[in-house]
Amino acid sequence: MNTFLELLEGHFSNKKQAQSHPTRYAHIHIKHVKIRDTRFYGEQAYNYAQQRPYRQFVIDVIEEDGKYRLKNYELNAPDRFVGCKNLEEISDTHLTYREGCDVIFEQAGEKTFKGGTSTCECYVQWQGKQTFLENNILLTDTEYQVIDIGRDVETKQKVWGSNWGHLKFDRMPN
Repeated sequence: MNTFLELLEGHFSNKKQAQSHPTRYAHIHIKHVKIRDTRFYGEQAYNYAQQRPYRQFVIDVIEEDGKYRLKNYELNAPDRFVGCKNLEEISDTHLTYREGCDVIFEQAGEKTFKGGTSTCECYVQWQGKQTFLENNILLTDTEYQVIDIGRDVETKQKVWGSNWGHLKFDRMPN
């Protein structure tokens, strides 16, 4: 479990990918900061708006049968934590569990883990349409690759998400 936790923690940027294909990929930063043993605060923001993240979350990592379940939580009052500040104040009273949105990772190599959503019940409203999130993730000691796809609950057809494949984030130095 220690290897997985070490790899999950960090600052990731897809700057190279965004510069190589600026019409396909926005430049995004993802930060995972350990709050305590197996709990992390996360932030996702566009490069031009790092002080206005478009997503903030908390995850608890639980080991189950040799796999790692990431339980996802929304923050009820996220503004006070922007920029990874005041993280020591985060408690369960600030969190709402996102039912159906757990991500399951399994080891695929010495420092390589693959994962994705565990159900079709992680619901996301998208332009008035009910969708569910389907994702696929690769985490290594040097990179973090993610693709998120929103599918129509009824037809299972893709409604939103990348048309160009995974976002490819590089691990940034501390």
